[in-house]
Amino acid sequence: MTGDRRHSPLHGFAFPRFGDRLTIAEHPYLSQFDVRARGEDVATAGRALGVDLPTTPNTVATNGQVAALWLGPDEWLIVGVADPPPIPPGVGLVDVSAQRTAIDLHGRAVLELLSFGCALDLERLGPRWCAQTELARTSVILWGSDGQVRILVRASFARHLAAWLVDAANSVAS
Repeated sequence: MTGDRRHSPLHGFAFPRFGDRLTIAEHPYLSQFDVRARGEDVATAGRALGVDLPTTPNTVATNGQVAALWLGPDEWLIVGVADPPPIPPGVGLVDVSAQRTAIDLHGRAVLELLSFGCALDLERLGPRWCAQTELARTSVILWGSDGQVRILVRASFARHLAAWLVDAANSVAS
């Protein structure tokens, strides 16, 4: 077989332009690994993956292109590791890359847009944050920093969420 025949969940979906207040774009094929660890295994897993696993709820740690998102007291999502190294015993690591796609939001109107369908007060979160929540009645992971937000959404709900984002963005951008 020649070439890459896979298609992203939003293949063929065109996000319109909303001027300088807001841009929306898919970031497909992002590598994602779910990590489960407890106690001393947390630091060991972080060293093996090359990024500290944050222990403060709803925070993100980064090292270059690799990010570790806190999902729970013993669970993290590692984004950006192409080929994870061997993981020590006692640590669970599962490739969940095909489970979700990413939608990136940039601009001054991002938090206003998200407020239409998310009950969380995102303005109160720190500089590098993440949260598991619902957006437009869809389970998502939101990951934000520096005026941008990445939405990680299950592949089967990606088109629904993309259409909702466009509809809500038309209200925000006008």
